[in-house]
Amino acid sequence: MFYIMLWTLLILSLPSDSATPRMRVWRSVKAAGAAALRDGVHLLPASEPAQALFEAVAHEVCSSGGQAHVLGTEAPQAHFERWFDRTADWARQLQDIQALETALSAQGPHEPLVRALRRCRKAAEALAAIDFFPGEAQQQALAWLGRVEDQLQRRMAPDEPQAEPAGVPRSDPAAFRGRVWATRARPWVDRLACAWLIRRHIDPQARFLWLARPADCPPHAVGFDFD
Repeated sequence: MFYIMLWTLLILSLPSDSATPRMRVWRSVKAAGAAALRDGVHLLPASEPAQALFEAVAHEVCSSGGQAHVLGTEAPQAHFERWFDRTADWARQLQDIQALETALSAQGPHEPLVRALRRCRKAAEALAAIDFFPGEAQQQALAWLGRVEDQLQRRMAPDEPQAEPAGVPRSDPAAFRGRVWATRARPWVDRLACAWLIRRHIDPQARFLWLARPADCPPHAVGFDFD
């Protein structure tokens, strides 16, 4: 069974001496992830952004002395899907992510790793935006990137709590009144909001203890926001 899709076509021709407009057109359609079916014939899955982009490119082509037409068509997804295969692009992205993970295992300053990780995330998001038929390659690369981000976060802030799948047992509110509540020193807005919530909704007489490190939490205190 074929799944019929709507597609947007850009058909253009430019004078042979129009090198600069030709390069601008090539960069525009490439950045949008358009498939080049042949010289001067570009294709995208139909959408408002695709229509707007092709119309803008067509306007530039015509302003440069060329000809351009933006057309809509219907065709089975299987006919054109292979033109949008990003498997090789995700493989290269995964190599960069794995190289960054290797760098994390070495001792060194955090700042270069943070910058490299931001570049990886930005590149992955840009690639995902033009991966119109995402598959296993995208899932693998993004999952790996998420793991590396978690590793760097733990390295930079080892006392930050880490998420893990678990149930939350129901507690008796009466057991949490008139208590000392302890969390790490130098709180940001999230832990200040937790303290507000505790005072307002759980323990109006709560007293707070700011810990230099989680291991300093006394046995009688209720610890929050650290593992």
